[in-house]
Amino acid sequence: MERIIQTIKEHKTFYIFGHIDPDGDCIGSQLGLARFLEQLGKKCYLYSKGKFERQEIKQFQGHFADIFDPADKDGVAIIVDCSTPDRTGFEKEGIDKFPTIVIDHHSSGDIFGDFRYVKPQASACTMLILELIEAMGEKPSKEVAELLMLGLCTDTGFFKHLTETGAPAFEAAAKLTGYGASPNKIYFDVNGNKKAATLKLISQALERAKFYLDGRLVITYETLEDYAVIPRECRDIDTVYLLLLATEGVQVVASVKEDDPDKVTVGLRTRCSNIDLGAAAALLGGGGHKKAAGCKIMNSNAKAVVQLLVDHFSKILG
Repeated sequence: MERIIQTIKEHKTFYIFGHIDPDGDCIGSQLGLARFLEQLGKKCYLYSKGKFERQEIKQFQGHFADIFDPADKDGVAIIVDCSTPDRTGFEKEGIDKFPTIVIDHHSSGDIFGDFRYVKPQASACTMLILELIEAMGEKPSKEVAELLMLGLCTDTGFFKHLTETGAPAFEAAAKLTGYGASPNKIYFDVNGNKKAATLKLISQALERAKFYLDGRLVITYETLEDYAVIPRECRDIDTVYLLLLATEGVQVVASVKEDDPDKVTVGLRTRCSNIDLGAAAALLGGGGHKKAAGCKIMNSNAKAVVQLLVDHFSKILG
């Protein structure tokens, strides 16, 4: 932390990256950090390859560029909520030419960057941004507090994913509320104003769900053809995860999504403390947290990936 603070004090320009297919924690970390650094008189540029499909982050898309073409050659790159450099989507656009700070909370991934602050025990990356702000002797503005609370609420599922080790997350939530963030507002930003088509997509995902390995593994899927009928922005897989994980006997839920003609994205969730999905996803070229992880499979389709997952988890679940 001390080396990161010193690096921030010594530079004026920062390029802030997150991961592809960003979520609330990624966007909240990027934007929250940028707005804080701007309060200190720094110049910040935000980058993301998207896609901005989640309801809670769509409003922020205009703040991000999808091509890295820095004007200042003396800047510093900051990568947040990202466990491997390729997950930024910008790994071939010259990030490595700049001093790089990595702030992350994933339990798996690569060791990269010049200065690293990585705490897998943190429930959200925005908690680490708050730690950085306070370590510098500063306080977040109301806007920054709301952005950090967005990440904390979404990555903890509004705190329902926390166990007996979750006290630091509640402490961070109390601090952010004190700084002006409204959990009620954030809840309805995330869960309110859903389109009617979203209910159809949730219903379809539940109808397609199939149970494997004596009901311990359940997999649902979405195809490219689905998006011709129901737009991508109506997707709400988090609700599907919640419902399927509440089913008796289910240990792992997998969502298989055909993103492009040559790419399938897999999301994994569990409520079991003895299953490490970050490690399971790493074996498929992905990564993530112990209870929430994912990967992408190239040159395949949903049907083939479903069978791949059944074979994969038959070894993990026994």
